[in-house]
Amino acid sequence: MILVTPGQLRSAASSVARELDSLGIYDERLRSVEVRLAPLALDCLGWWDGEIRIPAVSLPRLGELFGRARSSLREVLRHEFGHALADTHRGLVRSSRFVEAFGAPHYSGVCWEYDPEHHVSPYASTLPMEDFAETFAAFVRRAGNLPPHADTVPIRRKWRFLRGLCGAVRRGVRRW
Repeated sequence: MILVTPGQLRSAASSVARELDSLGIYDERLRSVEVRLAPLALDCLGWWDGEIRIPAVSLPRLGELFGRARSSLREVLRHEFGHALADTHRGLVRSSRFVEAFGAPHYSGVCWEYDPEHHVSPYASTLPMEDFAETFAAFVRRAGNLPPHADTVPIRRKWRFLRGLCGAVRRGVRRW
């Protein structure tokens, strides 16, 4: 998918909203996050800045023409909704539970060397906030079920955090 159309974005956003709703976390705060189509991005597939913006055309997506790995539009939206969840429920990610699960505060500049025992993707090793968003995307994609290939102690710890986070959002908890 080199070009994203408004119809494709609406369809993918509705699909991800249903996934979030099935986990019980598509609350009023996440529903208020707007998903918009932007014309062009030079360095990303989507970004969060108070709203989720998906570029109609992006250089990384053009890389697919030359054999780069493809990210589905739904997967990009799952990732960006992870950032949106962290922003709209800050008291839950700015917690010692987050640090215990992810190894550093959400907004810290710590980065790690990629290790599949610790990270669901290479991008997850770049920053704790990206680790959270990537892990969240995988969690949503799998409806909360940990896949066997990711069943490691560090990833199980992150998965437990996400299960607890989902429960806290469902109960309306604002701070841990």
